[in-house]
Amino acid sequence: MSHDIDLKTFLSFDQMIAPTVIKVVYWIGLAFISLGSLITFLTSFVVMGHNVGAGFGQMLLSVIGFVLGVLFWRIIMEIYIVFFSIHDRLSEIRDRLPPPVNQP
Repeated sequence: MSHDIDLKTFLSFDQMIAPTVIKVVYWIGLAFISLGSLITFLTSFVVMGHNVGAGFGQMLLSVIGFVLGVLFWRIIMEIYIVFFSIHDRLSEIRDRLPPPVNQP
């Protein structure tokens, strides 16, 4: 798959740009998951000042949430990539098929 995209290709949908966009969205989502987990982890120390058990629980849940969030986010993005790779493979198969024979 070539990564050179000209205006004609872009406007005619001959080549998919979504897999590249999905990779960028993946990294942005990963940054948000990390930031959210870090903020939750750090605020657990504030909560520990009021209730040690609740603060420790929040700390534990922020770590578990980070791991599950990253895993879930990766799976979702891989599903999108699989959809577009199916499209690519079907296009390759179509291009390799012989032209249809006109039947009278």
